[in-house]
Amino acid sequence: MKVLIGGFVAESNARVKEYCELTSFMLKTGDEVAKALYVDDLFAAEGIEVIPAIYADGRAGGIVAKEAFDYIANQFIKAVKEHQHELDGMFFFLHGASHVQELSGGSGEHYIIREIRKIVGPYMPIAMVMDPHGNLSQEQADNCTIIRTFRHSPHTDRRECHRLVASLLIDLLNHRRNIHPVYRKVPVLLGGERTVSTDEPMVSINKMLDEIEKDERIMCCSYHIGYVRHDSDKCGASVIVVPNSEKDTAYANTKADEIAAFAFSKRHEFHFTGTALEPEDAVREVMAAKGKPCFITDSGDNCTAGGPGCNTFILRQFLALEDYAEKRILFACISDEGCANQLADYALGSTVSFDLGIDEDALSAKVSLIATILAKGELHHHYGDQTAIGSCVTVRLKDRPIDIVIAQKAVSFAEKAQYDYAGINMDYDVIVVKQGYLYPELKQAAKYFVMSLTDGATNQRTEKIKYQKILRPMYPIDAI
Repeated sequence: MKVLIGGFVAESNARVKEYCELTSFMLKTGDEVAKALYVDDLFAAEGIEVIPAIYADGRAGGIVAKEAFDYIANQFIKAVKEHQHELDGMFFFLHGASHVQELSGGSGEHYIIREIRKIVGPYMPIAMVMDPHGNLSQEQADNCTIIRTFRHSPHTDRRECHRLVASLLIDLLNHRRNIHPVYRKVPVLLGGERTVSTDEPMVSINKMLDEIEKDERIMCCSYHIGYVRHDSDKCGASVIVVPNSEKDTAYANTKADEIAAFAFSKRHEFHFTGTALEPEDAVREVMAAKGKPCFITDSGDNCTAGGPGCNTFILRQFLALEDYAEKRILFACISDEGCANQLADYALGSTVSFDLGIDEDALSAKVSLIATILAKGELHHHYGDQTAIGSCVTVRLKDRPIDIVIAQKAVSFAEKAQYDYAGINMDYDVIVVKQGYLYPELKQAAKYFVMSLTDGATNQRTEKIKYQKILRPMYPIDAI
């Protein structure tokens, strides 16, 4: 048997000015595709040959440029056309949060599956792994055979989910039956910072999903939180239940209704995990906290959700402090490619005067600084990514107990390895990071952490984001 595999990842934030170009994507082909999908050994163990299309990971950023998406989509479609007469099924990771320039309907994932279905017809098995922060529709459910998301946010079960879905597809290929996912729309639109899986009500929702998946009549089920950072009729939460056989479809419909009703009944319980405060209060609280390290997250400039990482707002808050209580502060990081390139020309130990901030708006206003070059290093994304995406320079400010990692690219420093790559350590009293909820490794190390409800491209209050195309009424935008 032969299975076509591929992946497309883009969290498209419409409030980010720069388009996500092809150069923004990490592109993998050949044997690297199966490794990126965590399934290189599973299909081989069953004697199934994998045919790689492409794995394109643009992570979070702006709207996907038309030319970039055309290239990526064509790699999928070209592979399907070339191999359609020998394929037994398909396995994809399609994140669910893309929005493509000039594309009807916006969703790149929907376009890819729609075009593939036109080629292979209605019956070829297509299994799709999704991120829970992705949007779905009835059309996508109808065009797929198996759909399942990760359970957890942050995504600690990503590899486990990929391998589960691959195993389900293998079983389906060995024991063919005519099944389709059951879909329900849930009129709730909330960002990831209010839907963390280690907190209620997601703990109860996921427990319900786990119990339903134990039933032999159900292949798998998911609650899709949805994606909030662009305007689309697909935005909002969804439920997917995949029956184990055609005769289990009625039962799957019953379970889908139960999950959707339960999740909607919990809508008023969704809340920010941990301590979330207005910016002034956040700085005051973190400076008063005991022990180290303590973290403050710049949630309105969250790079993991597409924020540009360039805002100097919290830096200016700290520069305005009169008393630092003998604490040392690290900003990891602030993105300013021009400034990073300028500082890279200076030797370690040099004292330099420079302006930091791209000055696109009030949040990214320039700040004039005098500092010593403390360290130079590489930029890496989190989740253990070993590919350097740029460089960074760390400076120590004159007359202030503040160090700043100045980066060529927007990166959220979520794991210790990223600090190591940058040539710095985490031996600080306060660390300011470009995140929303604090990522697990930092959370474990933290003596205290607070999310600052800053403004910016990743504003955490759905109620403040303008939508025109979404289903209405929708909680919490509407009082339902």
